[in-house]
Amino acid sequence: MKASTTRTKPFRPEISESVESLRQRQLLSMGASFFKEAGADGTGVRIAVLDGGFPAVDRSPVFKHLRENNRIIATWDFVKNREFVYSYNNHGTMVLTCIAGILGDKNFGMAPGAEFLLARTEVKREVFFEEEHWLEAMEWADKNGADIINSSLGYTYHRYFQNQMDGHSTLVSRAATLAARKGMLVINAAGNDGDNFWKVIGAPADADSILSVGAVSSGTGYKIPFSSIGPTADGRFKPNVSAFGKVATSSAKKTRIAFGTSFAAPLTTGFAACVKQLNPDWNNMKLYGEIQKSGHLYPYFDYAHGY
Repeated sequence: MKASTTRTKPFRPEISESVESLRQRQLLSMGASFFKEAGADGTGVRIAVLDGGFPAVDRSPVFKHLRENNRIIATWDFVKNREFVYSYNNHGTMVLTCIAGILGDKNFGMAPGAEFLLARTEVKREVFFEEEHWLEAMEWADKNGADIINSSLGYTYHRYFQNQMDGHSTLVSRAATLAARKGMLVINAAGNDGDNFWKVIGAPADADSILSVGAVSSGTGYKIPFSSIGPTADGRFKPNVSAFGKVATSSAKKTRIAFGTSFAAPLTTGFAACVKQLNPDWNNMKLYGEIQKSGHLYPYFDYAHGY
C-alpha cells in the first residue's frame, strides 16, 4: 500500500472533562487571554516543526483550519527523501497540536494562525543519521523562510557522555547554533532525564542561543520530576524557561493527556509566535531575550526552572 493512502482508525472528536480542564489551564498559564485580546494568533509567523512524523495531520479535524487556509506551506521527509510526512510517529502530531491545534472552538495551542513547515527527521531507532537529518531540515527551514524552529528532540546517552553536553561537541548542537546565526529562533525541549542517571540537559538544548524549555507540573507549577536540569557541561544556565509538562493534546486517533518536555516546548513556541506577530521588527535574539524576561521568576533563575 502506498504511504499516501495509508489510513488509521477514524479520529474520535470528543474532549473528556479531564482533557478540557487541562486544556484551559495550559493556555491560562501561558497568558493566552492577553494575546487573544491583542488579536495575536501567530499570523504572519512561519514555524518549522522537526519531529518523527505527523500521522493524520492531513485529515484530522484538529488541523482542518491549517489545511483550509493553506497554512502548511511545505513538508519533507528527510529519512525517505519525499514530501509525504503524514504517517510514522504520533509525537509530531501531538507537538503540532500544542502549537496550533483547534477542535471546534477550543484551542490547544496559541498559534493557529501561523504557517508551518513539517519535517520528519527521526526514525524508530536512535541512529546518528538523525542529527544529519536535523541539520538538513534546519537548512531547508531557512530556505523556506522559517522564523521559528520547534524541536522536541534530544540526543543523549544513546551516543554521548554527559561532559559532551557543552553546546558544541555534538553535530546537532552545532547545527542549532548555526540556525540561530541564520536568524531563526530555535525552541528545543530540555529532555526527560531529570529523574534518571543522566539528569542534565541534552543536545541540542545545550547549545548557546537556543531557547531550551523545561517542564513544570500543571498542579504545583514546580519542576516535574522527569524534566532535565542544568547547568550545561561548560557551566551555562539552562533551561531558559519552563512550561507545562503535562498537557492536553491530540494524537492521530483522539484527544488525550501527554507528558514530556516535548510538549512544554511547543506551548512555548505558540507563545513565541504571538510575541513575534506583535513585534515583527524583533530579530530572533531580541525575541529570545524578551521571552526569558517574561518568565515568572525573572530576573531570578535556577537550574530546574530557568527564568
